[in-house]
Amino acid sequence: MFGLNPGQCSNDYEEQLTDLDTGQSRMVKPESVLRPTEVESAGAELLYHAHQSCGGQTYRLRAMPKATVGILRKGAPQSFASCQAAANTGLGPLVLGEKNDRESRGLVVGAALCSVTDRGAIAMAVIENISPGGFFDSPTVTGTLYVWSKSA
Repeated sequence: MFGLNPGQCSNDYEEQLTDLDTGQSRMVKPESVLRPTEVESAGAELLYHAHQSCGGQTYRLRAMPKATVGILRKGAPQSFASCQAAANTGLGPLVLGEKNDRESRGLVVGAALCSVTDRGAIAMAVIENISPGGFFDSPTVTGTLYVWSKSA
């Protein structure tokens, strides 16, 4: 399983880093994300964060620097080869609080986030639920994580 939810926005908000090798997430203060050595050592492929200000439409999902992440479209074969190819398409910042941005970019229930992880594995996070969120709450994304080890 995996989940994306940076928590409720406040003056002391945190951002969520997600490692797609394990599906584990950890919360960090925004300033800690800017130090590349910490990012590299964390092994995170995804960052889910509030952008500029708090509010439902300002939450963004993006790939971490040096991470290879892309979206496998709904209806595409959910296989090692398809996910590996999708990972190489790239994932620019995506406004999760804005349904039109999510849908136009293909981040919908049935699609998957694919990555060549920092360990060389292929990870496929199949999206099974996207909550709408609210004005001060971020949308959450949950689903099942499949990982093919580097030797697959």
